[in-house]
Formats: sequence, C-alpha cells, structure tokens
Amino acid sequence: MTNLVRSKFQAHPFHLVSPSPWPVYTSFALLVLTTSAASTMHSFPYAGYVLTAGFILVPYSMGLWWRDVISEVTYLGNHTLAVQKGLNIGVALFILSEALFFLGIFWAFFHSALSPTVELGAQWPPMGIEAINPFELPLLNTVILLSSGVTVTYAHHSLIQGNRSGALYGLVATVVLAVVFTIFQGVEYTVSSFTISDGAFGTCFYFGTGFILTLGPLLYFIPRLHSYTKKINSLSNNFSTKSYKSKLQAYWVTGFSDAESSFIIRIAKDKSRLFGIRVLPIFSIELHIRDIEVLHKIRDFFNVGSVIIRNREGKSTGIYSVQSVKDLTNVIIPHFLNYPLITQKQADFILFLKVVNLINSKEHLTEKGIHEILSIRASMNKGLTANLKALFPNVVGVERPIISNQIIKSPLWLIGFVDGEGSFYLKITKLHKISLVFSITQHSRDSDLFNVIKDYLGCGVVEKPITRPNEVHLVVYSLEDLVSKVIPIFENALVTQKYFDFIYFKEVSILMLNKEHLTEEGIKKILSIKELKQSK
Repeated sequence: MTNLVRSKFQAHPFHLVSPSPWPVYTSFALLVLTTSAASTMHSFPYAGYVLTAGFILVPYSMGLWWRDVISEVTYLGNHTLAVQKGLNIGVALFILSEALFFLGIFWAFFHSALSPTVELGAQWPPMGIEAINPFELPLLNTVILLSSGVTVTYAHHSLIQGNRSGALYGLVATVVLAVVFTIFQGVEYTVSSFTISDGAFGTCFYFGTGFILTLGPLLYFIPRLHSYTKKINSLSNNFSTKSYKSKLQAYWVTGFSDAESSFIIRIAKDKSRLFGIRVLPIFSIELHIRDIEVLHKIRDFFNVGSVIIRNREGKSTGIYSVQSVKDLTNVIIPHFLNYPLITQKQADFILFLKVVNLINSKEHLTEKGIHEILSIRASMNKGLTANLKALFPNVVGVERPIISNQIIKSPLWLIGFVDGEGSFYLKITKLHKISLVFSITQHSRDSDLFNVIKDYLGCGVVEKPITRPNEVHLVVYSLEDLVSKVIPIFENALVTQKYFDFIYFKEVSILMLNKEHLTEEGIKKILSIKELKQSK
C-alpha cells in the first residue's frame, strides 16, 4: 500500500501491510524442510530428495519476501520514521529472544551435566561420547566470531560517519569471517564422535551451535545490508520525483486550492451587453514556473481548463484557469461541493457559485441580475475596482459568509494545503546553532482553522506576528514533534517542489535525532545539505 493510497484512508504514519502470499508460501517451505529433515534422520526412503527441495524452497521464499520488503522501503516509502522506530524495537526484541533461546539451551545442557540420568549412563559426558577439547577448534571459532563483531561494528561507525569505503570493507570482512566460521563449524561437525541423535549431549550441542549460528547470521546480515544500501542511497542526494508524482487525489486538490486558488468574477467591457459590461467567472491557480508540472496535473485531474505561461516584470509564472461556464458548472463546482474548502476561501466559493447560477439562469442579462452580481463581486476578494465603483456608486456588497466549525476530513487536504502554504525551514546561526522549523502561513481570518490544524497534528503553536498583524502562523519547533508527528504525514506525499525542501528537512532531522549536529562532522553534513538545498 503506497503512502498516497494509505494517507487517503488513515491519519497515522504506520505501514498497514497489504495482502501477501509469501507468509503462506514460506510456512509451507519450512514445513517441507522440517518434516523432510526429520524423515531423513529416521532413514525414510526418498526423504533426502524432499530435504533438498526444502533447502531450495526456503531461500527462494525468503528472497521473494525480502524483495517485496525492499520495494516497500525503497520505492513506496512505507517505512516512515515511525515504522523505523518500531523496527528498532523489533530488532531489540529479536536479540532478547535469541538470548533467551541460548539460556534455554545452556540450561538443558548444564542441567544434564550436573545431574545425569540413568539414560545417560549416570555420567557426563555420556558413555561412548568423546567430548571436543574446548581449547582447540571451539576456541578458534570463538576468536573468529568475536572478530566478526569488531568488523561489523567498524562498518556501523563508518556508515554513521559517511565513510562509504570503510563501511564496505567492514561488511566484506564480516561476511568473510562468517564464511570461514561456517566452514570451521562444518569441520567440527565432521570430526566429532557423536551425532544429534546421541541423547541430550548431541542434541544440545548441534541445536545450540547449528541453529543459531546459521539462521541467526542470515536474519541479521541481510536486513543490515539492505539498511546500509538504503542509507547510502539517501546520502547520494539523488532525489527522484517519480515516486511521489502519481495521480492527484481529490482532497489534495481541495487543500491545494484552499492555499493557492482564486475564484474570480471578472467584469470586462463589452458594448454589446447591458451596461456595456460582460460577466466572466474564472477559477484559476497561479504558481511559479518551476511548478508548472503541478498545474498540468491539476488540469489532467479536472480534465477541463488550460495552462499558460505568463511573463511579467522578468518573472515567469504558470496559470491554470477554467473560464467556460459549462466546465465550471459541470466539473469545478461539483468537485468543491463534494470536497469542500475549509479556509475562508469557501466564502468566495459560495459567492462564486451564486454568480454562476445567475449566469446559468440568464439573470446576468437583466438589470436586476447585473446589480446582484455586482453586489456579490463587491464582497469577494478585493471588492469592486475604482472604475466599477464610479460606474455603479450605489452598489452595496452582500453579507460575506463566515466559515466556522471546520473539520479536516482527510490528511490529503493538509498535505495539499502545506504544498501551497507550508514551509520546511532549516536555520543555522553564525555560531552553528541548528534548528528545524515547520510552519504554515495564512491570513489572520483563518486563525480558528489553524487551531484545528494544530489539534489535528497534535503539536505546534499558533502565532500572530506583531509586525504582520494580517497573518497567522502555525509553527512547530520541537524536534521530537517534527520527527514523530509532522514528518510521517508528508513522507513521499508532497507534489510541488516543496518535496525537495521536505527531503533535506528530513535528512537534517535524522542527523539531529542522532545528535550529530553537536559534532563538527555533523555540522559539515548539515551545511552541505543546506548548500545543496539552496542550489536547487
């Protein structure tokens, strides 16, 4: 389930796993492996062939399952920071279960050694079993095992420091030591004078050394290797937009329209019309030229309207507009009725709708209809122009609706709104004090809505700057809130160029979470991220 689909149905950052055949397939493969292994030990005919099939099926199923996991992490963005935190807890619990497993095996071994039963010959080691000298091959394997711990720790710290070659060398050395260890373990099994069926001694020895030291490293190294690959990819700053720019969703379009759209009633000169004016209702969105692709996506979403480029005073912008009354009536207006705006722009939409209805009923061709439209126009946006006031001095604006009791029905609305009005800001002082700030800015008339957004996020403060009394800001300063509440919502979901700001913002948050911003090396990384951000 992709982030875009997930965010349409849930307001949390956790990965709800989609239906998969691999758990059932893997369970079947493990069943074949265990039953055939038991059959082989009891010398059943043809059991060896089934055991071979089991050894093939298990790695194959593991590969298919891990392939899907890697896709969910790398390409679908399902492993958000909240999910990664859960994975860390899962690894800790896995290590705990492994320790308890060893405790159980050791207890069985020492219990049998301290009080050998009659079945064991009342002695330890049992009669007929020659114990392996612990200072020979077992000691060598212990040294190799501890050495692999050193090399993997070296790889870990190299990765944290951004030392790619060191991390690679550390991982390669670890894998080599693991292979050597496995070979020596096989030699030990070959020369031993007992088998797994030789009572408690053989069972505890083979099960304690074989099961954990073959399956355990496999479960450990493959996730670590993938984690390493993912981290290196993130450090490469190869930020592709393909993963997040899929088809737009309805609530995203409404949220973005709440931030960037305009409902305009243009009054144009037309000598053939009553009073020499013509009424033109227009829905439009104007963005910087770098986001023109977003306008085309909105055009594709509605399947009406057009996108043009306008150059004014050396600045280029893209404009998406719908001017056809038919398209406004059949497409644009129904969308905003089904997915309503929740900022005070909804008042403009309500007034806009009244004008379109008057045009559809031909009222704009009458004197009464023109005056009614002008009264509505006087209460929209910036009101009547000076020329219109001069032509119609007696026009009084209608009462403007007040939008209250807003409810955020989908996180996609918030994502769209932030795509328009949000900011992911990295602040670095001359003394290298680093802070991250997430903010949303809007006209002060939407103060109540910002309190709703604050409650929806579960964090932040609503501020009204003294120097800009007509603005209201929702600001989140807390790193903990940014990482646990803000970042998961926007993971792989933003559509505009603000997506890149978010990526850099997230990278720095990870560094700060690991306290790397307190080190000279970490500060260098953050400064390089800021420089890269400014160059985009």
